[in-house]
Amino acid sequence: MSNFTVNGVYSYTSSNIYSYLGRVPTNSRELKDAFSKYDITPTGTADDLKKLNRAMYSEYSAQVQEQMKNQNNPQVVPWAGICAQIGVQATGDYEKDFAAFNDAIKLLSQSAVDGQAMAYFAGLRSEAQIAFGLSNKPEAQQQPISFEMYKAQFLS
Repeated sequence: MSNFTVNGVYSYTSSNIYSYLGRVPTNSRELKDAFSKYDITPTGTADDLKKLNRAMYSEYSAQVQEQMKNQNNPQVVPWAGICAQIGVQATGDYEKDFAAFNDAIKLLSQSAVDGQAMAYFAGLRSEAQIAFGLSNKPEAQQQPISFEMYKAQFLS
C-alpha cells in the first residue's frame, strides 16, 4: 500500500483511492491533476475522493449519454433517401453527396434504353432538386420533359 501526497500536505492511501475511484493513479501528480481538473480543493479526507468520484462519474455519464443520443438520432440528411434509390450512400457532406448523386444518375441514365427508364431517371432528378434544396418551390413541379429534350439534356 502506497501513499499519494497532493500539494505536499494531503495524503491519500492507494487502497482508499481504489475504494472510491476503482483505480489508482500511477503517481501523486496524476491525483493532483485530477483534483485540479474537477476543481476540487484537497483537504486530506475521504470526502475529497468522494467528490472526485462524483465529478468523474458525472463527466463520464454525460459522455455516454451524448454517444447514445448520437447513435439513436443519426444526422438526418434530407437527400439520403434519393441517394439510396440509386445506390449512393449519403455522407452528410452536401458537395460530395450532390456530386456522387449526379455522377451516378448520369451513368445510370446513359444505360437507359427505353422511355420508361428515362422517365424514371428524369423523375429522380426532379426529386433530387427538392431533396438537395435546389428548388425553392417544391409544390411547383415542372412538366415532364420529352424524349428528345431528355436525350439533349442528360445523354450528351
